[in-house]
Amino acid sequence: MMATMRKPIVGFDFDGVVAYNPARLARYPISFFKQNILGIKKVSFFVPKNSVERAFWSLAHESSMFPAYGASRLRNLVKDSRIEAHLVTSRFGFLEPNLQRFLKFWGFTDTFTSVTLNRNEEQPHEFKERIIRAKKLDYFVEDNWDIVSYLATKKLSTEIHWIYNVFDRNKPYQHKYPYLEKSLLRITKT
Repeated sequence: MMATMRKPIVGFDFDGVVAYNPARLARYPISFFKQNILGIKKVSFFVPKNSVERAFWSLAHESSMFPAYGASRLRNLVKDSRIEAHLVTSRFGFLEPNLQRFLKFWGFTDTFTSVTLNRNEEQPHEFKERIIRAKKLDYFVEDNWDIVSYLATKKLSTEIHWIYNVFDRNKPYQHKYPYLEKSLLRITKT
């Protein structure tokens, strides 16, 4: 008698992975400036605290307007019970209405087993490490190189997939892909 294979449990970042986000191209110059001009080597992210910062942050995240290339494959893989999908976004809690609006508008409300936001305003890389461990993900798909490189040092049993952008494409990394579709093809090996 053949044993049935367990479907992979996959976590997905939102901005730049499930949703196309052109603003992600700004990450490389910002990261370059922080590391090479300011000398900040430790991974850290800005956390908006006051109403002006939060308004700006909300506006910046409105650039995630369309599903990423491969998002329809993600939806179909879940529908066909080939993967279990979890959305793990470091978006802060005040951005939840925008996120829910996107998921509803584009028909993703039933795609994810869970949707986890960074409600306690943790550093995004530490938040994602904690959630990846708690959910025991087999794979996690992320587009932020700083987060990917941080997670790669943490002895996780999770295979971290990186969706690179045009500026970062030459960085060496074993599981790097130009867009979500390619990552999903690797995960499902089809």
